[in-house]
Amino acid sequence: MTSPLNHNDTAEIFQKNDYFGLDSDNVFLFQQGTLPNFGFDGRILLAEKGRIATSPDGHGGSLKALYESGAVHDMRKRGIEYISYWQVDNPLINIFDPLFIGLHALDGAEMSSKTITKTGPFEKVGNFCVADGKLTVIEYSDLPDALAEKQNPDGSLVFALGSIAIHIISTAFVEKLNAKGFSLPIHRAVKKIPYIDSEGNRVEPDEPNGVKFETFVFDALPLAANSIILETIRKEEFAPTKNATGIDSVETTKQMMINRAADWLESAGVAIPKKTDGSPDCILEIAPNFAIYKEDVAEKLDQIPKINPGDQVYLA
Repeated sequence: MTSPLNHNDTAEIFQKNDYFGLDSDNVFLFQQGTLPNFGFDGRILLAEKGRIATSPDGHGGSLKALYESGAVHDMRKRGIEYISYWQVDNPLINIFDPLFIGLHALDGAEMSSKTITKTGPFEKVGNFCVADGKLTVIEYSDLPDALAEKQNPDGSLVFALGSIAIHIISTAFVEKLNAKGFSLPIHRAVKKIPYIDSEGNRVEPDEPNGVKFETFVFDALPLAANSIILETIRKEEFAPTKNATGIDSVETTKQMMINRAADWLESAGVAIPKKTDGSPDCILEIAPNFAIYKEDVAEKLDQIPKINPGDQVYLA
């Protein structure tokens, strides 16, 4: 899914790179919708004279765009029943998890989710809960501190299950939602938005000056007749990249990729050099075409070189 801001560039990148080895007939690019931007005074902002300032309608817009673009119809023709969905930059994503897909199918679920146990009350992930008898996710920024810190008698968090934005969505559910038209709740985000002022001049604000609206895909969970939640292991499947440095950054993601690769290799009997703190003393990366699961490594031991301290090893 692209947006009007990057659709042409994305299509060009795929074309110039020969669709990264994929058959172009199996790549379907489609655009999400947009919503207008507003100033704090409630007026719609202009991007330029005669054109309203808009921004993409959020990941929740995927459920409508999949239908309106014809993507779901194309899936139906191909016999595709389930959509593997994720939205966070996360190189540890397990795109095709047989257990997750199987549980979803066996339960007759319409939209299902993966979860992890949160590191603390204020980790920046959504919070699974039940509201009005329906499975719901409350975004971390919308959960009051008192509820975020609320504990069970054993000291564990009441809202301990974090949403990591990994779902299985049935194609039939997307069609059902769109059959008679539907809308998801609108969420507001205060942002710096370039605009045209009353004198016709373009303004690049230094501080947040307006509101962008977006929809969240997890707001469709209460609309699903059946849904499962599968808890997964953080170090195996969730290394988000949201910041340049610090928590959930390029740095932490890289280290988690190395750590998982080291764990997979060690489980197959490969010796990994270690630093004094026990972390790998090398840089490792395992490409998906080499191994998708830990068990795949053992079948390729003859392709793995001896790993020395300071080595950089890419297995593909």
